[in-house]
Amino acid sequence: MESCIERAAENLEGQEEINFSKLSLSFTTDVLGQAAFGTDFGLSKKLASSDDDEDTRKIAADTCAEAKASSEFIKMHVHATTSLKMDMSGSLSIIVGQLLPFLHEPFRQVLKRLRWTADHEIDRVNLTLGRQLDRIVAERTAAMKRDPAALQQRKDFLSVMLTARESNKSSRELLTPDYISALTYEHLLAGSATTAFTLTTALYLVAKHPEVEEKLLREIDGFGPRDRVPTAEDLQTKFPYLDQARQTLPRRVYIVRHEFLTAHRARMQVLKEAMRYYPSSPLIARELNQQLEIGGYPLPKGTWVWMAPGVLGKDPKNFPEPEVFRPERFDPNGEEEKRRHPYALFPFGIGPRACIGQKFAIQEMKLSAIHFYRHYVFRPSPSMESPPEFVYSIVSNFKNGAKLQVIKRHI
Repeated sequence: MESCIERAAENLEGQEEINFSKLSLSFTTDVLGQAAFGTDFGLSKKLASSDDDEDTRKIAADTCAEAKASSEFIKMHVHATTSLKMDMSGSLSIIVGQLLPFLHEPFRQVLKRLRWTADHEIDRVNLTLGRQLDRIVAERTAAMKRDPAALQQRKDFLSVMLTARESNKSSRELLTPDYISALTYEHLLAGSATTAFTLTTALYLVAKHPEVEEKLLREIDGFGPRDRVPTAEDLQTKFPYLDQARQTLPRRVYIVRHEFLTAHRARMQVLKEAMRYYPSSPLIARELNQQLEIGGYPLPKGTWVWMAPGVLGKDPKNFPEPEVFRPERFDPNGEEEKRRHPYALFPFGIGPRACIGQKFAIQEMKLSAIHFYRHYVFRPSPSMESPPEFVYSIVSNFKNGAKLQVIKRHI
């Protein structure tokens, strides 16, 4: 993770302005590549500029094809996370499926064969990305057969699954090659775009609020020398303004009392306020597995319930002055945070189906923010529209990218 973040920061060197949306998606995908696949995608590698020496330019020329392939990978990745829209510009089969779920799959099978449809493009991109990930799975499987002991020493998600598959017969029946490929694809899509968007919005919002930036820089600079890498414990305890540490809930607790959650929930400040202000997921869907009454309305088993985090996060009853970016509203010692219901905001979902990569994502965002702010500060670019425009899909995204001015710190 640290190497990917450091490599991404090299792209800021000498830049006056950068599209941070693109950079953040590149390095969060690289982080997932290493953690989930044990593979370096190399998407955030710095390319040579005209000011570089001849040897550097030669190396860059040798890797031109790789850079082009990386660019295409990012384009497909962005398309995969932004094409599942819930309006008329998106997939017709998805729109039909929202109204009549039993018609979704028949419509998709027909529409994906028609070149002019969004369903066709979604299917094409998914197949292309899927083939690349299938290749990684196949290569790792072959490597495991050649040297099983070496694979067991690897700690990435793919290696753990392959090792588990060989542990017994039932695991081999469950963890088929197609199943493993689907899981790795899901981790890639769910774990990179959401983290990239949240980190980008945090930097953008801090750039627009100098008083927040000043307090954040004071906390980061007070940690120690710039080359000191924070440990996991440091990230939990030393940066309360960036993100207050989360207390661990008991593993088997699924239904807990309000008082317990109030005492042990996440107490984020800058990052959580960014997730409240610009949530990465426009909608969260859940299917009821039993009859339930919500707000006086009886809902039968099987009902789909759609939750809108952006609406909840702008509710003035829980968040006074909701249009104001104020991280202090999540200060664990503040009255506003103490009296707020623990489910007033749930950027990672709640319950047993909450985001499995939540802690990983928070750690990644913390390390990234600390590393960037140790060397740079940012300002919104005059060329960027204000307020920003967004594209809403399964993951929110800046319509024209988050363009930030890059200012080198001299401390």
